Parts: sequence; structure tokens; C-alpha cells
Amino acid sequence: MTYDLTKTQQKAAQEILSFIKQGKSVLVDAVCGAGKTEIVYTTIEYFLNQGKKIGFTIPRKDVVIELYHRLKKDYPQVDVIAVYGNHTQKLEGQIIVLTTYQLYRYHQHFDLLILDEADAFPFYNRLFLKRSCKGPIIYLSATFNTWYLKKIPQQVQVHRRFHNVDLPIPKIILTLPFLQNKYLIQSLKKFKAIKKQVLIFVPTIFIGKVLAKKLTIPFVYAGLSSKQQIVDDFKNKQFSFLLTTTILERGITIDDVQVIVYQAEHYLFDLKTLVQICGRVGRKKAHPNGEIIFICSQKTLAIKSCLKTLKSKNNTIV
Repeated sequence: MTYDLTKTQQKAAQEILSFIKQGKSVLVDAVCGAGKTEIVYTTIEYFLNQGKKIGFTIPRKDVVIELYHRLKKDYPQVDVIAVYGNHTQKLEGQIIVLTTYQLYRYHQHFDLLILDEADAFPFYNRLFLKRSCKGPIIYLSATFNTWYLKKIPQQVQVHRRFHNVDLPIPKIILTLPFLQNKYLIQSLKKFKAIKKQVLIFVPTIFIGKVLAKKLTIPFVYAGLSSKQQIVDDFKNKQFSFLLTTTILERGITIDDVQVIVYQAEHYLFDLKTLVQICGRVGRKKAHPNGEIIFICSQKTLAIKSCLKTLKSKNNTIV
């Protein structure tokens, strides 16, 4: 382990292990920044000590690579491999970190399968899950849908981040559609003055390209070949502002980043997406707070539900 678990994490870790020892799959409903990976380390070690095989599957390749290096560091004596894209030369190891698509390569292979962001695409197609795993499954997410909550009775709740600071609550800027650009520029000027980095989420590639050209800000989206290099440069503080579609709503941690959701009323910004986007802020212990701004022309049901969800997590007694 790279650091000690908090009491909340320890409790969750033992509850997970208890279910798994009974051969039961378990759903772990943990807020963004709760330390979900560290929470399952106890169960991972239980299986490693028995010489059993573990799969850790994630939707995105870049997160697979990041987790692979993390597990290699935390478990230097364990054979940890990564399987993704064209990186399929080695397929056997004690811990296999892989993209969800690569599950098709494995038949009744894993004694334990851990699904991070279990509610995300392509987990709606669950065929590969049963096919690849002969043991229990740990489902991890901050935004489970009703199907999961009804289907899996064994559930562990983690409502506090590891640093025990409340989840940041978005500030709503309600304005006419043609004035949203004005408020975006004002907000960016404010953050520039206090030297803060900002992720600006836009609903579509078209809107992102228009803003990128107008504001001369880098823009990343799924089809951009250089997106990983741009994201890495942003993480390394090479520039202050980054426009993005929802591809960065999950699986990315940037210290002391602020977030703006532009045209937050757009239908693509549903409840799950907004909660995940808010989860990018305040993740690090050094900077556990931050600012989230929703610029919108109306308070949609998704926006209202997002505020309600985050506030309810903060008000939960642990």
C-alpha cells in the first residue's frame, strides 16, 4: 500500500472482502475521489495470497495504462500486465489490467474481476463479464443506474472522499443563450487572475471547435489523434485552459483544477455525466476544494438532480 486507509475506507474494504469470501459479487457505490482503487486492495491481496488470477477492467486505454503503472509500483513482486489496443503480446499474469473490449480474449479465466466505472459504455453489454470470470465481480462507480442497484443486493456505500472534505457544489450561472459566451470569458479571466487551471466541458465537437478558435484554447475530443499528448501537457501545467467533450468526465485526476460546464442545459449533460464532471474537482489532499460553474439557460432536471445528489452525499452521516 502507498498510504494508510482512512477509517471509512477500511470499513468499506472489510465489507467488500466479507461478501467476496462468500462468493458473492458486490457493488461499491463510492463518490468520485473516495479512493476506490485503494479500497479494493484488501481483496486483491486476499486473492494474490492464494495464487489466484485477478482482472481489473476499465473502459479507457489511458486509464488502463495509468492503473497498470500504479499496480506495478504498489505490487513490485507481482506479475502485473496491461492488455489494450495493439498491446496484446502478453496475455497472462497474476493481475491483468485491461480495457473492457479485451475481455473477449478470456474465457472463465479470472477468479476475481473488478469493473471500474461499471455503469459506463461498454458495460451495457454484459456478455463478456460472465464469460471471462469464474468467480465474483466487484462493480465500482459513483453513478450506478437503477439496473445495477436492483440487480446486485450486496452493496457497499462510500459517501466521503479519502481526505474527508465535502464534495464541491456547483455554482449556477443562469443566463440567456447568447450571453453564455460572455460569462464563460468572464469566468476564465477570473481564474487566470488567480492562476488556476480550468477544464471547460462542452456538449458537442462543433461547439468545442468554435470556442477553441475564438478563444485560442486547446480542445480535445474522442477523434483527435493528439488528445493524449494535449491532456498530458495540461496535467504538466503547460497551459491553463482546456476545452473538452465528455471524454474527460471520468478517469482523470488533475491537481487543483477548476471546472466550467458550458451550455450545461444541453441534453448530453445528463445526471451521471454532471456528477462525474463535478468529481474532477478537489480530488487531491493538497487541494481538496475547488470551483465548479454550470453556465446554462435553464435549470434542467439533470442539473437539479446533480445538486441534490452531491448535497445528499455531503449530508450523509458516516
